[in-house]
Amino acid sequence: MADIKRIAIMVYYWPPSGGSGVQRWLFLANYFAANGLDISVFVPDNPRIAQRDDALEQKVHAEITEIKVAGWEPLQHSKKPIGENLGEKPGVLKRFMLWVRANFFIPDARVYWANAAAQVFFKYHKETPYDLIITSGPPHSLHLIGLQAKQQTGVAWVADFRDPWTGFFQNRSLPLSKRTRQKHTHLEQKVLQRADHVVVTAPTLKEDFIVHNHNIAVLTNGYEQRLPTGSAPTAGMVYAGSLKAQQNPTALWKVIASLIKSNAAFSNAFSLDIYGKVATSIKAEIKSLGIDSHVHFLDYQPKEIIDAQLANAKSLLLLGINMPMTANVIHGKLFEYMAAQRPVLGIGPKPSDMQPLFEKHQLGVYASFDEAALIEKTLINWFVNNDLPQPSKSIASYERNVIAQKYLDLIRLLT
Repeated sequence: MADIKRIAIMVYYWPPSGGSGVQRWLFLANYFAANGLDISVFVPDNPRIAQRDDALEQKVHAEITEIKVAGWEPLQHSKKPIGENLGEKPGVLKRFMLWVRANFFIPDARVYWANAAAQVFFKYHKETPYDLIITSGPPHSLHLIGLQAKQQTGVAWVADFRDPWTGFFQNRSLPLSKRTRQKHTHLEQKVLQRADHVVVTAPTLKEDFIVHNHNIAVLTNGYEQRLPTGSAPTAGMVYAGSLKAQQNPTALWKVIASLIKSNAAFSNAFSLDIYGKVATSIKAEIKSLGIDSHVHFLDYQPKEIIDAQLANAKSLLLLGINMPMTANVIHGKLFEYMAAQRPVLGIGPKPSDMQPLFEKHQLGVYASFDEAALIEKTLINWFVNNDLPQPSKSIASYERNVIAQKYLDLIRLLT
């Protein structure tokens, strides 16, 4: 392969869209451009924006070429939450709509936009060839752009998986037919086998994929910089990010309800602020337990505001996926939490790729969804006894500059 200088990056989530899905490739693309690479980012001209953060547009490197692609997708202009409620029991109409979504839009609802983006890529590639194409999923339909590009032009291709595909919990929550599942598996295998290199964000996901492609690297998400923290936090516990039905920590809510009733010191000291879209069933459960006076839903906020809340929190809450076979997901917010240097209560599956990070870097306490005793002990220690662990200092390897340089080194190895 020739020396790689001109790169096409396919992403769906891009400013002014907000949320964690934007952060990885906004920073990586900026880093590549700052290091002299010619970067074109192919993004939707008319995306379905669930949450907006206009300030992120100011962070896009001036040398990046944004190529906006128009394309159709269902529910394009709807702002109703979908993913957060996916694990709930739907009514008849919603069941039908989910079945159509699951079995007619493969691999996902952005497949028609991906088809349009592929054609636009071919047009630009014909005029001035790219040395490399990078596709980022989810949505995993974007990897089909890379597959088409590889088959038709032979261009070098890196498939970047921020999350699993066929094993992803959102996919397993959809009413997929047997034929649809087989098609997902077939497409996933074709992508993995044809890509020149595959990048994943969790070690277990590498183990899942390596049977199809031995050129796999683990490059996790990261944080931009450590946040300044005050000596006296002004907030209680903070959770940042969407909260899906499949993440519902029922044991946590019950522990909070019990402690509020039985421990006046805890009741006076504890609060939980949740920033992000929350599944309807979770809101209902919190209200039914009578803890809605202590658990506050504050909806999505721009990253600058969230960073300030994280840094001023007494502690942070991280929730994994309460489903089998989710060990291979490391939530991007964990690294944002690292930057805040506040103790984290992590509740997720065991085993999990997140648990070793808690242990290695002394991030706080990691409990499974059913470890009520450990959760209760942690809340009492932190909010009644004020016995909080000291923030870890050994997290420099997760700075985005460090990860971006590793990514750049990987790309240069493709030459």
